[in-house]
Amino acid sequence: MGSPYLNTNESIILSAHDLVINMVSAEAILTNQRLMLVDKNHPRILPQDILFTAVETVTIGDNMDNDPVLTLSVVTPDGTRQPLGMAFPQSMRTERTAERDEWAARIRELSIIAQREGGIVAMELTPPWIPGTIPEEPSDGEPTEFVPAGTHFKTSSLSERRSRAANASKNRMIGIVIAALIIIALIAAGVFIYAPSFIPQPIPQVTPDPTQVPTQVPTPTDTQTPPATPEVTEIVPPTQVQSIIPHTGVWVRVIYDGTYSGTAGPSGRVRDIKGSGDQFFQVPAKDEIMSASITKQDNSGNPLAVEIYYEGVMVKTATITRPGGTLDLDVNLQNL
Repeated sequence: MGSPYLNTNESIILSAHDLVINMVSAEAILTNQRLMLVDKNHPRILPQDILFTAVETVTIGDNMDNDPVLTLSVVTPDGTRQPLGMAFPQSMRTERTAERDEWAARIRELSIIAQREGGIVAMELTPPWIPGTIPEEPSDGEPTEFVPAGTHFKTSSLSERRSRAANASKNRMIGIVIAALIIIALIAAGVFIYAPSFIPQPIPQVTPDPTQVPTQVPTPTDTQTPPATPEVTEIVPPTQVQSIIPHTGVWVRVIYDGTYSGTAGPSGRVRDIKGSGDQFFQVPAKDEIMSASITKQDNSGNPLAVEIYYEGVMVKTATITRPGGTLDLDVNLQNL
């Protein structure tokens, strides 16, 4: 077996990456001292050195696929001649006859020079270049190195290149992990910041300052509903700030000299309203359509008034006098 490194005063003459040698997918390197064959199917097996002193003949031809073929006859220690058929596969757009002829001429020339002084010297061929069991690839310790054909061996060794490739792969993996951690941190931060807005918050019960509550409408002595007066009167007031209303949020004010109950809020997020007298109720709504439905709990004909405030401004109000009646009120906060 040969060494993947160049010897002293050794230089590369030719190299080929896509050959078929004795039915084996291979690469070949031709130097001024030897021919190196690399088995592409078993990359951990060291190249086979073919010494020029063992090459008896060099012939050229074509195989059954009309690919150019270069055949070497190598003398082995048992006195036999082992053929090495180097096929140069061609595609529809490549012509490799000239390449084969150059390889044949160079090997023939170098063999004549090498045998001029010492004659033919036999050498041993090993599988897969001849029939036999392919040596097992090493499983322990430092892996056997090989260098693909065409590589200038005077550069760093394969182990050094593998080490650099491993470090690069490790750095890429670290980068991916760091990026994933950053994304997870950003998602967690978003959940921490925005999650409270999706959790129903307790609605505070606001009790207005008695000194700021407007004078209530006096209770009329006649409890009968005047026939000429409509039951519900809706008023859309001009935009003005109410001093007794908080300046943020949506609030419903119910004014009635008696008990009442009902609901208020947007669809799916209504809150219960229950009380008596003049009270304020905060509603979980913003930029959407909301409704209020308040019912008298007695048979009094006294007026029940409902007022809706948005950001401290009254946006709608209505009044009902019918005993035991229900006041329904809708408002679109999107247009405000």
